[in-house]
Amino acid sequence: MNKYFYTLVSSILLSAAAYAQETAPTDVMRYNQSDLNGTARFRGMSGAFGAVGGDLSATNINPAGGAIFNYNTAAFSLSYLARNNKANYYGNNTSKNYDGLDLGQMGAVFVFNNYNDNATMKKFTIGLNYESTKNLRNDILFRGTNTHNSLGDYFLNMANGAKVPHGIAQPQANSAEQAYMYAGHNGGFVGQQTYLAHEAWLINKGTQDGTYTANYNQNSQYNQARTFSNSGFTNKFAANFAAQLGQRFYVGANLNIHVVDYTQSSLAQETIATPGGKGSIQSMSYFNEVYTYGTGFSFNIGAIGQITESLRAGLAYESPTWYSLKDELIQELSTSRVGENNAVVDPRVVNVFDRYRLRTPSKYTGSLAYIFKDKGLISVDYTFKDYSNNEFRPTGNDTYYGLNQGINTMMTGASEVRIGGEYIIKQVSLRAGYRFEQSPYKKDYKMYGDLNGYSAGIGYTFGSSRLDLSYSRTSQSYNTYLVDTTGANPYQAANIKTTDNFVSLTYNINF
Repeated sequence: MNKYFYTLVSSILLSAAAYAQETAPTDVMRYNQSDLNGTARFRGMSGAFGAVGGDLSATNINPAGGAIFNYNTAAFSLSYLARNNKANYYGNNTSKNYDGLDLGQMGAVFVFNNYNDNATMKKFTIGLNYESTKNLRNDILFRGTNTHNSLGDYFLNMANGAKVPHGIAQPQANSAEQAYMYAGHNGGFVGQQTYLAHEAWLINKGTQDGTYTANYNQNSQYNQARTFSNSGFTNKFAANFAAQLGQRFYVGANLNIHVVDYTQSSLAQETIATPGGKGSIQSMSYFNEVYTYGTGFSFNIGAIGQITESLRAGLAYESPTWYSLKDELIQELSTSRVGENNAVVDPRVVNVFDRYRLRTPSKYTGSLAYIFKDKGLISVDYTFKDYSNNEFRPTGNDTYYGLNQGINTMMTGASEVRIGGEYIIKQVSLRAGYRFEQSPYKKDYKMYGDLNGYSAGIGYTFGSSRLDLSYSRTSQSYNTYLVDTTGANPYQAANIKTTDNFVSLTYNINF
C-alpha cells in the first residue's frame, strides 16, 4: 500500500455507493463477530460470564458484572494467534497460515464501598477496559480450474451491462492517472473497470458505442487463483459503571467506543489453457487494495440477581453499534498476450469514497451461573442477535437500499450458547468451556457456517495477584469468490474453513 501513497499523483472523490455495488453483504460479518478476546480467565471459560462477573472482560457481556468486584483490580493480557485457512475451489485444496501476537486486553476497575449498613447502594464500581474485539490479520489462498467463466467475463459483462461509452473506456488524457480519474468521474466504478480492461487489451470496443468484445478465448479452461493478505483490527474501549443494590442485586452500564482499521489486499489471477492466436490474452492479474477505517458507538445495560446464595441469573442488552466508515481503493490490472508485450495498467490513484454509516443489530443475553462456594462454578450464557437488522445508511440511496434488501433476504436471527466451568484447588484454578454460534444466514444463502469452539485454562493465585493462561480454538467455514459482485455471482464459491488457535496470558493484580 505504501508504494501507491508515495507515488500518488492524485486522488479522486467518488460516491461510496458506486463502490458498494461490488461489496457483498457478507462484508458486514467483519463488524458483527468477535474473537471473544479478553482476559485468559474469560477465554478459558469460552466467555460464559454473563452471570458470573468479577472479570474485566465479563463486563462486555453483562455490565452488572463490574459490581461483583470486591477490590480494585487491574489486568493486562497478551494473545498469540495461529490461524489456518483451508480452501476448496473447484475440488482443489489449498492451505495457508497466519500467526502473530496481539494485545488482547488492558483495563482496571475501581471499587467504592458504602459503609452505611442502611444504604440501598452497598457499593459502586467504575471500570475502563480496552479489548481487541477481532484480529483481522489473515492470509488466504485458493486456486482451481474453471471450465465455464473467465476472469475476463467480469469486466466484459460489466461494460456491456452498463453500456459504458467508448469515450470512457479510452478517454483522451495525457496519463493513465488522468484517464482513470476521468473514467471514475464520468462512469463511476463501472467506468473505471471498463477503462482498466480496455487499456490492458482484455476487451475491445465493439461496432456500436457502449458494446465490447472479448480479446480472450471464451471456450477454454481457466486456471484461477486468488490470494488475500489482510491486516488490521476492530477494537473497543469501554467505560463501565456498576452498582450493588441490597445484598443480592447488581446493575451496570457500559459506554463503548469502537475503532476500525482494516486493509484487504487481494490478487485474482488467471491463466488461459488455450489462449488463441497472436495478440490474444493468455494470462491476467487483477489487484485491489481496500482500506476501511472509522469509529463506532454502542452501549450495554445489564443486571445480575442472586436467586440463592449459589445461583445467579443475569440479563443484558447490547445496543446496535453505529459505525461511521470510509473506504479507500487502489487498483491495478495486468495481462500477457500471445506474441506481444505485457500490459500493465497501474493508475497509482487512490479512490477516496464518501463516508457511509452502518448500524449493526442489537443483542440480548440471558445467563445462569451456579457458584460452589470456594470450589468453583459452572455458567451458561444464551445470546440472540437478528443479523437481518444490519443496515447501511443513508437508506434513501438506491444502492444502499439494494444492499439492505439483500441483507434482509439472506440473513436471519442467530443464537449463541457459551458454557464454562471453573474448579479451584487451593491456589490453582482449572477452567474449560464450549461455544456454539449459529450461522446468521438463511438455509438457501449459507455464506457462513456455524461456529464451534472450545477452550481450557489454568490460573495460579499468589498473594494479591493472579496469573492466568488459556487456550481456545474456534472453527468456521465461509464462502468467498474470485471477484466480489452483488447479486448472483457467476463464479463458483471457494469454501474457506478457518481455524483459530489462541493462547492468552493475563496478569491480574488487586490493589
